[in-house]
Amino acid sequence: MSAERSLGAGALALALCLAVTGCKDPDRYRKEFTEPYALAGGKTLDPATLNHGFEAFMLYCYACHGEKGDGRGPSSMGMRPPPRNFHQGMFKFGGVAAGQLPTDDALDRIIRRGLQGTPMLPWDIPAVERKYLVAYLKTLSPRWKEEEAGTPIEISPDPWKGKEKDAVARGSEVYHIAGQDHAGCAGCHASYATRQEISDWEKKVNGAPKEEFAEEMYRTALRETGYALETDEKGEPTKVVQQLPPDFLFHKVKTAYPVGSTVDGQTYTAEMQREDLYRTIAAGVDGAAMPTWKGNVPEENLWAMVYYVQSLMEIRGRPEAVAMREKLEAQPKWTPPAPAPEAPKDEKGAPAPAPKGGGSR
Repeated sequence: MSAERSLGAGALALALCLAVTGCKDPDRYRKEFTEPYALAGGKTLDPATLNHGFEAFMLYCYACHGEKGDGRGPSSMGMRPPPRNFHQGMFKFGGVAAGQLPTDDALDRIIRRGLQGTPMLPWDIPAVERKYLVAYLKTLSPRWKEEEAGTPIEISPDPWKGKEKDAVARGSEVYHIAGQDHAGCAGCHASYATRQEISDWEKKVNGAPKEEFAEEMYRTALRETGYALETDEKGEPTKVVQQLPPDFLFHKVKTAYPVGSTVDGQTYTAEMQREDLYRTIAAGVDGAAMPTWKGNVPEENLWAMVYYVQSLMEIRGRPEAVAMREKLEAQPKWTPPAPAPEAPKDEKGAPAPAPKGGGSR
């Protein structure tokens, strides 16, 4: 469908919406741009592009995101996660370090592919309409007037090709332990290793075995996010959303698709899945507790986490996943390791010299 025909359909849909809802003030649905819209860095958006973008937004996005772009459309009630409130200028999967504004390519990718496990479905619409939508979204938050988009996350060469088992083993350790070039993802996500394994890794990485474990360590728990259900006049959140971090054995990863599915008109491969996982883990997730990991852990450890998460995704929802969860939860009560015996000391408190060897001849 051509852009002109599609936008005409948008106008028709808007008219039908007004007719069906019986709106007595149709002008409240209209937003006409007559002047260029200024962005940070001296950039501007032309009025024609923005007016096309508004019509496309009302056609495709209004029902969930609302006429004002505040995430409170007529279909938003009960949606979890709730539709994005664009007034905050906060995007989870922006293709840049968490906290920065997303790139146009990232916004286009989200519109085009959707987000798995959420009400945000893929939108098979012409590229020119996606361009209009990306432009219009930038008028909904003052952040775009003050900040430029961040630098896209660069995907480094994969150091584990041909060594997948070694990558998964390293990734499991990096995932479960915090500190010393490790990420400690299990602090928010579920754990997938035995307590003994985790305790041993803790001793290896941080010098002392782990002695205490959370009671629900094999489940995810609600976390407060920076995403607002409601904002004040300055766009600051007054009511925030609580969400569950994904449990990779049972939840879909929003930005990585099943291997073998069709994405962007081509077969989605394991390598493509790893690249998408890398981009998300490396960038972090804005508004959540997940920080930017690129630059904070070595690249080989970052890639190892990618392989480990991918190994969990491979059995998601299958009997193997259920069996893993049941086996982990059936472990006997944890007994912390006994402390090492204290070395003998002399009368001054200094380590006593080791006894000399000897014995009968």
